[in-house]
Amino acid sequence: MENTTARPAPAETPRLPVLGMVVAGLAIAAMAAVSRTAWPELAEMVHGGRYNLDGSPNMVPRWLLAGAVPFTTALVAAILSVVPTLGERLQSGLNLPVRQTARGTTRAMNALLVLLSLFLLVAHSITVFNGAGWDLPTTKIAGVSVGLLLIGAALVVLATTSAPSGGRDTALHRWWADARRPMTVAIVAVGVVQIAVALLVENGLVVGSVSLLLLPAMVPALALPLLRGRRRG
Repeated sequence: MENTTARPAPAETPRLPVLGMVVAGLAIAAMAAVSRTAWPELAEMVHGGRYNLDGSPNMVPRWLLAGAVPFTTALVAAILSVVPTLGERLQSGLNLPVRQTARGTTRAMNALLVLLSLFLLVAHSITVFNGAGWDLPTTKIAGVSVGLLLIGAALVVLATTSAPSGGRDTALHRWWADARRPMTVAIVAVGVVQIAVALLVENGLVVGSVSLLLLPAMVPALALPLLRGRRRG
């Protein structure tokens, strides 16, 4: 007699964020090209973008200016590439009530790597070319880049899916399912405002302060599902 007992579906196998790793590698190669282009115009000691307590510019060696962001990009790529595997093991070990799916985690890491790699490429280009004496609209480029990064991050949040552990629906799982869309809208709104201010305002302090709206915008979005639940109750 055949055994017709249903077997549990096999767990998803975490996968490396290959797309994100490839884009990170290409971004690092582009950073190297930028550094090589600007290298002859860089002084032995260049302004690192910060100022000391006495107001004097903080000077750094040109090799540090040329290599800091590429090294950071490689480090970020290495860390995010193991998140799907480590995250799956951590969730299994802690038996969390809400678990991110392996496929969703890999997709999120791919998106984050692409976004961060491109953003760091822009940041590296601005820093190196400014150090070489190029006249760039730094405030506009940086402000628009931050706005695009926020919008991209919002789409990652929207695409992040979770599943109740053991198939049991929980209040935490329902809250996150309801909070994703309002939080995405809030982050996108701040990103759009950031881009608009960067294009219309020349003051770097004002442009840099727009991202501070992110937390005040997210708090109502995270609280909205709780308020709806109370009304239903």
